[in-house]
Amino acid sequence: MKNFKNKLNLSLLVLTALITCCIISCKKSEQGISPSVSRVRLLAKTDTIKNVSHRITLDSSSIYNDSRVVQFDSTVASGRLNTQYGIVGSNLKTTTKVLFNGVSAYFNPNYVTDNLIIVTIPTNTPFGPSQINKLTVITEYGSVDYNFPIQQPAATITGFTPLAGSTGDIVTITGTVFNGVTGVRFDNIPATIVGTPTNTQIQVKVPAGVVQSYIYVTTPGGTAKSASSFGFKALIYDDAFTSGWGSYFGYNSTRDYANTEHVKRGTYAIKVLYQDAYGALQVGYNGATIDVNKLGLTAIKFSIYGGTGTTATSKVQVILNGNYNNPSAVTIVPGVYTDFTVPLSSLGNPTTISELVIQCLNGNGTVVYVDDIGFI
Repeated sequence: MKNFKNKLNLSLLVLTALITCCIISCKKSEQGISPSVSRVRLLAKTDTIKNVSHRITLDSSSIYNDSRVVQFDSTVASGRLNTQYGIVGSNLKTTTKVLFNGVSAYFNPNYVTDNLIIVTIPTNTPFGPSQINKLTVITEYGSVDYNFPIQQPAATITGFTPLAGSTGDIVTITGTVFNGVTGVRFDNIPATIVGTPTNTQIQVKVPAGVVQSYIYVTTPGGTAKSASSFGFKALIYDDAFTSGWGSYFGYNSTRDYANTEHVKRGTYAIKVLYQDAYGALQVGYNGATIDVNKLGLTAIKFSIYGGTGTTATSKVQVILNGNYNNPSAVTIVPGVYTDFTVPLSSLGNPTTISELVIQCLNGNGTVVYVDDIGFI
């Protein structure tokens, strides 16, 4: 009997040990293993340049083409906003969150494997030298940090004012992502930055030697180019009419060519009081013509301030050479100057230019101020 009890106790001890081992094993299985990240790569598994032909001459009678597949590592050391990447590592299947510099990024859990997460870097992810440059992956069993800087996106230039200027004048450039601007130039001529730039605005002095040029802004994200050029190839009015312009000045309107009430740039602007719906500012080139092709002209540029009588729907139309079959209308903004660039293709594609008309489309009593008129 005593021997039986001993055997029973031994069996119970063995059973208890087995159950304990099973529980410990289950707990270890439930706990899993913390994740790791080995690299971040482009989405394509292999990026190749296929069928590159190399002509090889062994001797005068033997020439053949050697086609090869050239592969390169798709691993990246930094990322761009709004771009998809593959995070490569291990124990990633239970990923619950991915963060870039603390900002949570979207990913589809259905496409997450133990070794890969496909994720898009959010557009609001912070970047720059002050950031932690950290990619964080969080799973059900732990988290891992991986050094991964975010590249600064390219800047964009949305506009600049004034449209034209003299040496030393201040030009205000507006846009996006001007962070860390390192330089501004007018074509190849460097400009001096004035004051402290912001991420959306830079002020510069017009450098000497600029007649007409595009504006370029350089940042750590690259170099941005303005959509339109600064200055004019052929100037009509800039405080006064340039030589040749002004043989006649309008009809059904009262005009002041040296008005100082609302000036876009410089000292004077043209004040026009339209007396009726057909009133116009009309100027000619003294019977001569401007050769469009010779000067490479593509558009007319001008600025208009909406004065007394203008509303949100007020418009004027531009006509060249008396071609009223091909006018181009623009909307005036009351109380501010608006810059306009009208392609010559919208004005009948003239090969020469001898006359400009800016005609009212609103009626009696409308006042506008016109400044900086010329062709680009």
